[in-house]
Amino acid sequence: MNKIPKIVLLLKKFYPKVFLLIALLSMSVTGNSQDSYQEQLKLKRQGAPTELIIFVDSLLYYNRHIPKDEVAEIEYYQALAYINSFGHKKGLKMLNNLLKRLENNPHLHIEALLQQSNSNVNLKNFTEATSQALEALNLAKKHGFKDLIAASNSALSLLHYSNNDYLNALAYLNNSLKLQKEENDSIGLSSTFNNIAVLYKNMFDFQTALEYNKKSLAISLAIDDFIGIGKSYSNIGRIYEASNEHQKALEYYQQALENNKAHDILNSIPYRNIGEVYYNLKNYTEAQKYNLQGLEIEKQLKNLPKILLIYSAMLNTAIKEKDFEKAFEYQKKIEEISHVNTVHANEEKIKMLEGQYKLYKGQQELRQIQKINTKNKIIFGTVSTLLLLAFLFTYQRYKNRALRIEKEKLYLEQSVLRSQMNPHFIFNALSAIQSSLLDNEPLKSAAHLSRFAKLIRQNFDFINQKTIPLQEEVDALTNYLKTQQLRFDGKFEYKINISTDVDSTLIEIPPLIIQPFVENAIEHGFKNIQYKGQITLNISRNEHYICYEIHDNGIGLSEIKKDKKLHAIDIFKKRLKLIGNGDEKTFKMESSPNGTIIKFWIKEA
Repeated sequence: MNKIPKIVLLLKKFYPKVFLLIALLSMSVTGNSQDSYQEQLKLKRQGAPTELIIFVDSLLYYNRHIPKDEVAEIEYYQALAYINSFGHKKGLKMLNNLLKRLENNPHLHIEALLQQSNSNVNLKNFTEATSQALEALNLAKKHGFKDLIAASNSALSLLHYSNNDYLNALAYLNNSLKLQKEENDSIGLSSTFNNIAVLYKNMFDFQTALEYNKKSLAISLAIDDFIGIGKSYSNIGRIYEASNEHQKALEYYQQALENNKAHDILNSIPYRNIGEVYYNLKNYTEAQKYNLQGLEIEKQLKNLPKILLIYSAMLNTAIKEKDFEKAFEYQKKIEEISHVNTVHANEEKIKMLEGQYKLYKGQQELRQIQKINTKNKIIFGTVSTLLLLAFLFTYQRYKNRALRIEKEKLYLEQSVLRSQMNPHFIFNALSAIQSSLLDNEPLKSAAHLSRFAKLIRQNFDFINQKTIPLQEEVDALTNYLKTQQLRFDGKFEYKINISTDVDSTLIEIPPLIIQPFVENAIEHGFKNIQYKGQITLNISRNEHYICYEIHDNGIGLSEIKKDKKLHAIDIFKKRLKLIGNGDEKTFKMESSPNGTIIKFWIKEA
């Protein structure tokens, strides 16, 4: 038995409440043995990512004795939690810092390389992703890890698939297939067969795709993998749907439904697939019926993104049925759920901050105990106390400042996004689409509806992103301008000129940074004009800056439209100021009765 420190005995005798606090804190955060914290870590990995992040912070603070190799492994799981919770950039940064320390654990080191490759694929950094996947493959071959050789081939296949290079993607999957057959890896084989089917489907070879889907189904049936069985039926249904064999698609989707019901599997995908088939067959009543059933499942699962997706499908169906009362009801639901989804995402961030704050409070309480026991000069020296207090003061100031900046960024970005999707704009746009429907122009109406739905989806996508590619910004702006042209019956024209030395797919900018000025030109500059309005957006490069110029020939803007308490220009400048590059100083506006010119530069990241 380990010898109990004298300080612990004294605390237990003279300060029983303090001792109880330490004991409870120690038990709840770290457990009392190596096996204990490893079991807790295993359980946390199966739960919410934010809880795992908080647990690891506490675990590493209160357990300084954990070996370095184990610390690296624990931080690896924390990096995966950041990827699952806050996106690939944060997790990728952590993995980059961890990679060298994981070299003593070859299997985990290779897994980390593959995770890096996957994250870089998602971030469209294909050169880095390829390098990491190839390095993982070479190391897996060196150590003889057949499972990781197969995984590396799958990662390389994903890279080629992402670049529409299906033949090379297929070659790598066949390498994985060979290894999985040698290892009798049934689950791996089933997954690879499905991936091969996806490739053949994209190459429009539906017959071969069906053969591989059916191979995957056979494996799932053999091992009683009921979740896999349901997925395979759905995948086969999609092949038939893609080849316009709607009846066969419905048969397989129904089999997926029956399988899921028989084994109490909550999955809305078969319902949504059937709803989509009936929608394409213009049987809107049946489409809504199955969408509603799928909606009930996702409500049970509390899966807000999928609930939002189903309501969007129901909105499209209601518009097709010309049931505008239902359409407005579903649009309202979409707005409410989008708001809840944003709040939920923010709550997850706040939850992590609260966990870190609780950890900080725990640190403060322990240090207070150290101050009470002044007799133990060796442990609680004056110099150490002052240094710790200085550290806490600096740390707290930094955290408070970071939190204030993050909250202000969120408020400013949401202010801009709400201004574009305000109820007045949505109502007028839907009214314009309704008018085109009444004019008996179905193709034109479908195009307008598709553009409007895409604009709504883009705004929902942007709401949680700090930056987006310039190409996405221009695409969203184009959809917005075309929607406004429909509203104002062609009262204005627009041009978007992008210089040839500006790669819009690589340049990242804050979302909807240009839109407020275009909106003001339309809503104010072109108000009561008797001639054709013209908006011109020029995007060019000047060394390390991307230059933006917005011209309009309206009546001039004596006052930019206000959004609650913040002036539109103030919102714009504050958003640029929070980036920290001084870009807000480049803003210029020249307004006269002959029009308005807006100019600003943003430093390339």
